[in-house]
Amino acid sequence: MYGDGKHVCTISQTPECADVPPTANFFQRQRCVVRGLVLPSARHHGAALFIRSLQRLHKERARHASCVWHPYSPIKYYWDCMQLFFVFAVFLYMPVQVFIKCPNYYDPFILFTDALAFLNVCSLFVTGYLEHEHKIIILDPKMIAINYLKTNFITDFIGCLPLQLIEPFSECEYPTHTIMFLFKLLRCTSLKAQWKNVIGQLQLTYINYVALKIFVMLIMFFHWMTYIHYQVPILCYHLYEKTDAFIAWLKRFHIMTRAGGGYSIFEKYSTNFYLVCGLCIGAGYYTPLDTHFVPELLLSSGMGLLGLLFLTYAFSALLRLAIYHQFETYCFSGKSRELEEYMVFMRLPKYLKRKIRLFINYKFNEHFFHEEAIKNTINEQIRQDINMHCCQRLVMNVPMFQDMPVALINSIIFSLKQVLYMPGQKVVEVNKPGESIHLISSGTVAVMDATGREVAHLRDGAFFGENALLSPGILRTATIIALEITEIYNLDSASFMACLQPYPHLKRRMDDVASRRPARHARPRHKPPKN
Repeated sequence: MYGDGKHVCTISQTPECADVPPTANFFQRQRCVVRGLVLPSARHHGAALFIRSLQRLHKERARHASCVWHPYSPIKYYWDCMQLFFVFAVFLYMPVQVFIKCPNYYDPFILFTDALAFLNVCSLFVTGYLEHEHKIIILDPKMIAINYLKTNFITDFIGCLPLQLIEPFSECEYPTHTIMFLFKLLRCTSLKAQWKNVIGQLQLTYINYVALKIFVMLIMFFHWMTYIHYQVPILCYHLYEKTDAFIAWLKRFHIMTRAGGGYSIFEKYSTNFYLVCGLCIGAGYYTPLDTHFVPELLLSSGMGLLGLLFLTYAFSALLRLAIYHQFETYCFSGKSRELEEYMVFMRLPKYLKRKIRLFINYKFNEHFFHEEAIKNTINEQIRQDINMHCCQRLVMNVPMFQDMPVALINSIIFSLKQVLYMPGQKVVEVNKPGESIHLISSGTVAVMDATGREVAHLRDGAFFGENALLSPGILRTATIIALEITEIYNLDSASFMACLQPYPHLKRRMDDVASRRPARHARPRHKPPKN
């Protein structure tokens, strides 16, 4: 049943489109398939971080509105992949147009990406979002529309308009409609969320993620600065008198044609790219002061300042990564690096490395904190309040605890111990003595009988092994195996009896119940939900 840590379920599964009648036609069946694309997927990295268990995933699907794309749905992820690809492609393509003699106003690729950008604006009106303050996924269409109108709608809408069809000056050889490409950069306001959605699925480390982002930003920055460096003199060509000094300035950028013929696109681009790099790093380029005029001053000083600011940001980001890489020991990325070095030192196989990374990401949710140190800084009452908040429902699901005093319930909750089980890991084993009850906070486990046959699944809120509280050492009648990352709270018999010490009448009642029980019990009393 298990191979390389993968579980093969032997319980009959409910089909995805179980509510579709057998007499449904082709279009009705396809409608069900399409609806599955807009529902949250367990394979999405966001679902692993914020939904976490299959039970909560089913609840998230149940409350899903039919007309809304879930932010962790397959269609949202594939749509963002396509958008990200075409946005980067057109951002590399558009700046080159200014170096082409007589570029096409109706360039089909640019118009196609404008149409995709407009469809993206429409899709964001029906796409749910994560409300970061309370970690709640908003799926109400009205709230989605209001949130989008308040945030990025204006910039996204302007960015999708085909403004390049506007022609300030009708000069084919020196195009000015390419100035409108600057408005396309407004699409970057929504690009950040799409970037996180797509790149997050790769599960990169923090250092690799930031390094990749800085690398892409460097390429785009210098590419577009090269375009601006060539576009501004072209615009000035239509506005200023053609004096000898002005013509000499244009020739520096290879705008004016030479006697032997025009410059190639590569010659124009490489020359302006070289000049831009000089301005951005502060080297600049020498020009006699008597030939200076306002456009040149503004262009060189403006690009120099922008380059200085951007390179300062990029350098500081890379420096921060270097600090994390060398000295940071209390942040998640630093600890992840230590863990990677440990796994390499121990020569662990790839499947075990993946399992360890999965455990760490689930446990800390891309953050790092010293849990025990935090608990030691707060008083006993606050710790009890935290435990009550996390575990009260789990404890009250157990019938034997429901009629107990509140103070006793608090003691039981405070005695619980949290354990994380990885997929394929055994929680209890058949014919082994049991000492504790297990309360499932999140996750799914499989119940297997003595013959190895899978008979049930237990999910969030379920419990098993309560007989071991009253009869410690009793043999387990089933093997319990985690099917996904499962968070379980355990209460052992010794801790339970210690909680009962102030309540002798309850302890006598529990002892009477234990004495009337047979030496071995069939299965957990809690009826598992159907899969």
